[in-house]
Amino acid sequence: MNSIDPSILFAMLKGEPGTRKSTHAVTFPKPQYWFSWDRKMASLMVPMQKWGIDPKLISYDDYENWSKPADKLRSFQIECPFKTLVFDSITSMTDMTLRQTITMKAGGSRRSGATAGKQIAGISVNELEDYNAESAALSELIALCKDIHTFHKVNIVLIAHVIQAEYRNTTNPALTHISRQIVTASKKAAAKIPAYCGEVYHFNIKRGFTEDATGEYTCLTEHTGDDFARTALDLPKEIKFNDRPLYDTWVAPAIAALKKKENDDPSSAPIRNFGG
Repeated sequence: MNSIDPSILFAMLKGEPGTRKSTHAVTFPKPQYWFSWDRKMASLMVPMQKWGIDPKLISYDDYENWSKPADKLRSFQIECPFKTLVFDSITSMTDMTLRQTITMKAGGSRRSGATAGKQIAGISVNELEDYNAESAALSELIALCKDIHTFHKVNIVLIAHVIQAEYRNTTNPALTHISRQIVTASKKAAAKIPAYCGEVYHFNIKRGFTEDATGEYTCLTEHTGDDFARTALDLPKEIKFNDRPLYDTWVAPAIAALKKKENDDPSSAPIRNFGG
C-alpha cells in the first residue's frame, strides 16, 4: 500500500447534460488526450480561456466507432505521453459501438446505402446479440484503462450521462425509489462501470434559473440514496463550484493534504468511503 500514489485518479464525472462535467474534466492534470464521441470539444473554449488553460495541452480525436479508439488505447499501453485521458462520453461510446455492429453487418459502409440485419420501416436496428458487443466493448475499455492507469500512472476520467429511473419494492409495490442511473443501451452494462472508479462525482444544478438568480452548479462526492457518488479524498460531501475549477480548487488540495498527512503520520490520514 505504501507504493500507491493518491494523486493518480480513476474517476467518473456523471450527471444530466449541461451540468458542466466536460468543463471540469478539462481542469485535470495536463497534457490531456480526449476520446471524443460526443463531438463537442468547441464547448470547452470559453472555460479554457477563463482559467488560462493552454489549448496546446489538450489533444483529441472524434470517433464514430469502438475499433479505432480501442487501437488508440492499445498504443497507449506501450507509450502514453499524457497525464490524463478523458472519455467523453461512455454513453455516446456505447451508441457508436452499436452503430458499428450495424455498419459491419452492412459490409462496412453505411454511406453506400448498404443494409443488413433486422430492419423496421427501412431503418436498420440493433438485434439482441449486438448488445453483447456493447457489454464487451465496455469491459475492454475498463481493462485497457486500468492497465494504462496502473502502468503509466495516468489519470482516467470517464464522463457519463444519467437518466432518472423508478424502482418498485418487490414485496410492497406501493413503495418506490427514484434514482438517477448511468445511460447506456444495456442497463446491466451501465450498472457495473462505477464499481471500477475510485472517485465518482455526481454533477447537478441545485436550484433552477429565475429572473433574479442563476442556477447553482454543484457536485456530490457521497452517496445520497438517490444519486450515487464516492471519494477516497477528504472532500466536502457537496461542492458548490459554479465558475471555479473543480480540480485546482478542491481535488488537488485534498490530494496534497492526504500526502502530507501520510508523510507526517500515516495513522492520521483520513479514511472516507473506502470499500465497494
